[in-house]
Amino acid sequence: MNDLLNQRKITCPPLTATHVHRDGLVQKLINALGESGMGTEKKVRLRPYKLVLLQAPAGYGKTTLLTDFAHQTTLPCCWYILDHTDADRMTFLTVLLASIRQCFPNFGSALDSLLNKNSLESRKTGYFERTVDAFASAIEAEIPERFALLLCNYQEINDLEEMNHLIGSLLKKLPPQCTIIIESRVIPALNFAWLLAKQMLFGVGVDQLRFTAQEIHQLAQLQGVEPLSDAEANQLALAFNGWVAGILLGTHLSHISQFQQNLMTSPFTDIPTHQAASEYLFSYVVNEVFQKHEDTYAFLKEVSILQEMHPATCAELLDIPPTEALHHLQYLEQQNLFVTHNGEGPNVVYICAPVLRKLFIEELRHETPERFFYLHQRAAELLSRAHNYKQAIYHALEAKVNDTAASLIVASSEQMMSQGNMETVARWIDAFPLFIMKRYPKLLLIRANIYLGQGNIYAALPLVESAESAIQTLMTHNSPLHNQNLPTLQAEASIMRSKILFRQREYSQSMDICQQVLTSLPVDEVRLRAEALTRLGVGHILLGDFASGIAHIQKALQLWGRHTIQREAASGHSVLARAYCLQGNFSLAEHHMSRAIACWEKLEEDEGKVDNLVRLGNIKVRQGAFEEAEPIFQQALTLARGPLHYLRGEAYVLDCLGIFYQRQERYEAALETTEEALALARQLRDQGLIYDALCDLAMIYLAMGDTATALILISEAEVQTTSGNSIGYEQALRDLIFGTIYLYQGYYSKAWPYLIESEATLRTVGLKQEHLRALLCLASYHILQGQTSDAIERLKAAARIITICEGYEQLARQEISRLPGLSKAFANPEFAREKALFHLSPDSQITTTDEEQNSIQEKQRPTQSAPLVTPAIETTGPITSSSSPTQSALTITAFGEPVVAINKEPITRWRMARAMELFFYLLDCGRPMRKEVIITALWPDVDEQTTRTFYSTIYYLRQALGGEAAIVAKGGTYMFRPEALYGKSVWYDVETFLDAQVQAKQALEEEDDDQAKASFTCMVELYRGDYVQPFYSDWSTIRRDELRRAYLDARQQLALLAWQVEELDESIIHWQHMLAIDEWLEEAHYGLMRCYARQGKRGLALRQYQRCKDALEQEFGAAPPANIQNLYQRLMG
Repeated sequence: MNDLLNQRKITCPPLTATHVHRDGLVQKLINALGESGMGTEKKVRLRPYKLVLLQAPAGYGKTTLLTDFAHQTTLPCCWYILDHTDADRMTFLTVLLASIRQCFPNFGSALDSLLNKNSLESRKTGYFERTVDAFASAIEAEIPERFALLLCNYQEINDLEEMNHLIGSLLKKLPPQCTIIIESRVIPALNFAWLLAKQMLFGVGVDQLRFTAQEIHQLAQLQGVEPLSDAEANQLALAFNGWVAGILLGTHLSHISQFQQNLMTSPFTDIPTHQAASEYLFSYVVNEVFQKHEDTYAFLKEVSILQEMHPATCAELLDIPPTEALHHLQYLEQQNLFVTHNGEGPNVVYICAPVLRKLFIEELRHETPERFFYLHQRAAELLSRAHNYKQAIYHALEAKVNDTAASLIVASSEQMMSQGNMETVARWIDAFPLFIMKRYPKLLLIRANIYLGQGNIYAALPLVESAESAIQTLMTHNSPLHNQNLPTLQAEASIMRSKILFRQREYSQSMDICQQVLTSLPVDEVRLRAEALTRLGVGHILLGDFASGIAHIQKALQLWGRHTIQREAASGHSVLARAYCLQGNFSLAEHHMSRAIACWEKLEEDEGKVDNLVRLGNIKVRQGAFEEAEPIFQQALTLARGPLHYLRGEAYVLDCLGIFYQRQERYEAALETTEEALALARQLRDQGLIYDALCDLAMIYLAMGDTATALILISEAEVQTTSGNSIGYEQALRDLIFGTIYLYQGYYSKAWPYLIESEATLRTVGLKQEHLRALLCLASYHILQGQTSDAIERLKAAARIITICEGYEQLARQEISRLPGLSKAFANPEFAREKALFHLSPDSQITTTDEEQNSIQEKQRPTQSAPLVTPAIETTGPITSSSSPTQSALTITAFGEPVVAINKEPITRWRMARAMELFFYLLDCGRPMRKEVIITALWPDVDEQTTRTFYSTIYYLRQALGGEAAIVAKGGTYMFRPEALYGKSVWYDVETFLDAQVQAKQALEEEDDDQAKASFTCMVELYRGDYVQPFYSDWSTIRRDELRRAYLDARQQLALLAWQVEELDESIIHWQHMLAIDEWLEEAHYGLMRCYARQGKRGLALRQYQRCKDALEQEFGAAPPANIQNLYQRLMG
């Protein structure tokens, strides 16, 4: 909505000198608002009414009465004059905020962040309830005085259930100092029962608003006409039943100033005498107002179908020169002929007064229906060409060209809903007849997705089934609607069904569907493939297969684009952060979490920010960094409880705060916050949060010595899907708690099966903290059973885990002190070695340089065993990879998510955030690098702590790699020397990739196509993603771009080699892989078009041209190059 219309909506209409003061009605309104005044009524309510309703057909003077009241009352009055553009709740709340600020300019600063977003916030369940709560809270806190909120023309939104629900919620929640006044031509579809029961409703209806004979006398005098006799006044009152608009239109009492004043009230709509009234009004406008402006009238009559009249659009609509259209519009405004403008220069837009515009439209429809439909259809074409889809769809629907409207909705739905117009899109789709929905099944999928976003899976499912049936029918009958891309639609329907199954916690079924989608989709269908991969990844993680889950999410991120700021990328980073955190890989967890939080902040999505702050706090708790965790949790809680009113986020924070307090042995605080979290989770019916809170409460009660309550709580935790299957590692966590409780109760035979099965699952899944707890519980069990050797083995396994981070050590000490028999066992000399392990007493010292020694704290830990080989030869330059990663002691993977493995065991305990990046930086350099150069590359913001951080990072990097010899320090320079520890048993995927590139180029020069193909194939198989994709320093970006270009070149060469031998399907796959990386590669689009054309698939070739054209136009504003254009022309010919 433009600013001019917006300002008119929230401004009190002016009073003319010719209006009749209706003092009695004004005083009733003043009294209804609890204000004493001049009037005749001495009794004033001590408590003002909650709602004042003025209801009558158009033309009874409701708005004029309210304007008069606003001028006489001492209370601030906030105006909101509604029209058809206020059909969305988001629009309504935005304008409502502006209205209140007319009287209270500083009001609701905290509400801006809640409303001013181009996002999908409004589709989330409970968003508008939270927003209404925020409004009510802000009014109560910031506006202590009484005031009135006037909603005029309520009939414009009365048919919208969502709007009525929103207004009803406002009525219930606004504080007593605010009274809502509703002016409407119809009785609002609101629940008045509770207002009537509490005597909080005051009404003014037709009986009170009818003009009496005396008031008609006054009106005649003010209009300056000849005085009326009593008989004439009575006759007019009787004939028109006191309806002032009828009196004015049907007699000589009216003139143009009165007409101008009442434009906004549309005085002939929704009344029985509509036709007569409109004829009077239209006759007056044509014969009096536009008597000497015939050409301008003819122009305005047709361009008024446009809600916003841009000169260029008007010119194209009527096929006239732009200068002529601009002249007409400027003349209309200069002559005060109901047209005003907004903006300047090329952005100028003109707007016709709503009532007059409606009058012209109805006349055009009635007199020349063919012209009416033609102009709307033409406007739809022009506006869709300008990507103004909302207006284009409006005109297409007015023109009754359903196919055009449906196509425009399909094309614009994603953009429209991202801008908060979800309800508008839903209303458009719901208005289509069934045969249109079946002709365009994408409409069914869009509507199902809206339902799904609102949490209504039961309404979504039948729509998905209808869409699947419609798609199958269209495919069977070879539908002429070739632009719908039915195979892609079929994949979208499958993904939608998988989403529904996912909501039902049927993860395996959901994943099966996604796998089928991936199999059927071409590689360059980036968006759908990324969606399917994301859902597969989350499903694998929930079912306990973290490695597969992480791999799928990484692939999805690669498709979304890691540097793009969008919800999908933010969510992918967040999922990865949680997965790595659970596995104890905190360096990668913190990296992905920082990326996720940065994305949500740039997207201005506070809900996403809350969720990820909580996850960051959880990472800190697992690391044992409690002082860092607490302010993070408090920040998230403040944000969730603020104007956002994010209940799920609040429950999530509280549950994690409970864990935080429990780890610190602050059990009363833990109990209070976790019980509050459980109450909120049950209110929200969030099964995942309910499960987490019950498990955490069980552990708190157990720690406080109440094993009976702990057992009851864990028994309530549900870990099954709707079909009765257990859900991944959740079952193992529940079993661990059961086993722990039975262990404390002394029921060892009951504890054993739970503990042994949960330990096996957690070991396989790789949940480090949970596995540590399981091992310690088993150690306790063995000690209590007198099985010393078994206990020692369990403790040794636990000791290997605690070397990962301080937090695991803290947890181990806490569990050892509490578990039955375990703390006493450590007093036994037989456990002396294990005692030393858990207190982290070093067995040996690692030599460091004097400079480093001053910067490293004396806190040594055992390191992962690795072959310590004495360096034999001083060498420099890049490393030489062994032939096979499976036969190498040190395996380095840099493509995709970086992994460094020693004897096939990935390193996870990097300890310092930059340790892994430092490793890959030194590896990439391949030569001695000065300390200052390294710091500049990895720590651009240098401060006095940077040097100490650098030395600590070098120290921990040596620890991770197996010894000091891995990093050679000499003369202030540092270099990675893998051969010092591992000899030639090193495999590095980038070196293998580059070797293959050299071999491939040499084979091409020698025209050995088979060898070239083999080498290029090796390259593309090694490229599992961008080079060290979690790192974003300049050094890695440059290298990443070089390797990506090499990969794309390998794909292109393979595509050309396949083309030469007519292996077209293989060539297509390579071109598609290239477009999945870079959708603007013209040579890939051209290659695909040629392949499709050679296969006789003309439709696919033309579709590929359109994709190329759209991509280049949207990103660069350019057209496809000549070779693609020429091929397109040949296909069309």
